[in-house]
Amino acid sequence: MKPDLTLIFPDSPFLEVRTMFPPLGIMYIASYLKHFGLKVQCLDLALGHNYEDAMADIIGISFTTPQRESAFELIRHFKREGKTVVVGGPHPTHMKEECFKAGADKVFKGYGEHALLEWMLNKKITPLNVNEIPFPDRDALPIHEYKQTIDGKFDSRPSTPIISARGCPYKCAFCSQVDPKYIPQSADRTISELYHLRDVYNYTAFTMYDDAFVCDKSRFRVISGILRGEDFMFRCFSRTNGIDEETCERLVGMGVIAVGLGVESGSDEILKLNMKRTTREINTNAVKNLQKVGIETKAFLIVGLPGESEKTIKETLSWIEEARPDSVGVSIFQPLPGSSIFNHPEKYKVDFEYNGQPFVYRGKRGEYVSNVEMNGLSSQEVVCYHKLIEDFHKSLTG
Repeated sequence: MKPDLTLIFPDSPFLEVRTMFPPLGIMYIASYLKHFGLKVQCLDLALGHNYEDAMADIIGISFTTPQRESAFELIRHFKREGKTVVVGGPHPTHMKEECFKAGADKVFKGYGEHALLEWMLNKKITPLNVNEIPFPDRDALPIHEYKQTIDGKFDSRPSTPIISARGCPYKCAFCSQVDPKYIPQSADRTISELYHLRDVYNYTAFTMYDDAFVCDKSRFRVISGILRGEDFMFRCFSRTNGIDEETCERLVGMGVIAVGLGVESGSDEILKLNMKRTTREINTNAVKNLQKVGIETKAFLIVGLPGESEKTIKETLSWIEEARPDSVGVSIFQPLPGSSIFNHPEKYKVDFEYNGQPFVYRGKRGEYVSNVEMNGLSSQEVVCYHKLIEDFHKSLTG
């Protein structure tokens, strides 16, 4: 039977691994709409789905800024076929007019599942709260074709992502948020989804994809207490503030083997200017506390943030030598639409190009591009410093 809507997630050809995580965004939308009786088809072009697979007369496309050119080509293709095209996700939320110019008929901002539902049914409906929203429709796509593993000390397991909270309570200058509100699910709702993934899909390893999993300490204590002793493994992401000894003990007790930390820079000057609300010392303590209980640490760093200079790069290198994170993930700063820096470049003394630029902050090795200049630092120098930081960490870890 013909679906009411086809949801499409564009390919990300700039990534080295394009099928690591399923697109939970369109899977959440699918489950929400199906809950109210609509028929929904999901396609992920990274899996080999193509334009011709789309069956509905209404096409929905969810995309990020690095995917925007691929998404615009999808819009143009389906408009030539006479389809109605609606868009949403991080990029359309902040660049509405650009999406209309590309041919979109309707733009949904923020977490758009309910607005999309009301638009499709052409009537007002009482929205579901975050604990009532159905689990992402993991039957809408071949879930086991996404390949990510979590490697523990004694085994390696296929893993899948889960999101237990929407948004982030912090306002870093470089971050672009789909919605400014932080909306955590209840501990019980999160536990139920983990058990559902184990019982229905046979997953016992998970990437907790929240921006800041442990920031709601009361909720985290409940979740970690219930999961203590379960045969689960996790990776998660966190800010560095709040990674105290109790938190680390609870993380290891619930099965967390690795934590990705939003460090960004080894310079207190950079952290302050970019409203990170952490310090070099806080970042170091987070790494050490996690390593003390045997949890692997990955420090996410950004090269080229406002205020970056040869001096601050040296401070980042010295921080790496001091803190010794187990690995680093180094991104090149791109002013993302919706971020404070994108909206107010003059405040941060940043020059950047937007139109026609790739805006890829993580991608294939050797293909990095910077669109930013500041403090006399050229875009080419930013790319060189990116490689310098990666190579420096390798020289320490072997």
